[in-house]
Amino acid sequence: MVVERRGSVIAGRGLFATEGIARGERVDVDAELLNHSCDPTLAWSADGAGLEAFRDLSAGEELTVDYATSSADPDMLVRCHCETYRCRQMVTGDDWQIPQVQRRYAGHFAPSVQSLVDRTLGQPHSSS
Repeated sequence: MVVERRGSVIAGRGLFATEGIARGERVDVDAELLNHSCDPTLAWSADGAGLEAFRDLSAGEELTVDYATSSADPDMLVRCHCETYRCRQMVTGDDWQIPQVQRRYAGHFAPSVQSLVDRTLGQPHSSS
């Protein structure tokens, strides 16, 4: 899979798919280069080893991730520019605690955040 960096309406620059990507397909990109979206195209794989397509993607779509799936930093505060119908306006390091966010991304959080979610739900966490 090939990606390209180009202009993005979300945050000036972003990573874009140059070909279609099937839901669940691993996407080997540096998560720190991805823009945030409250309706992301990528999420963490169930085993926490990397990112995968959260739905089927078309060539030309921007690769995004919801920062709530990978950060529990209480000092994180990011104004969201995703303009999706799911937009939370502000993204914080506490968003992983929102029940709707936990349901939407169940099993698709970065390992460190998934562990926190599991503890709040009283579920055992399996190390990957």
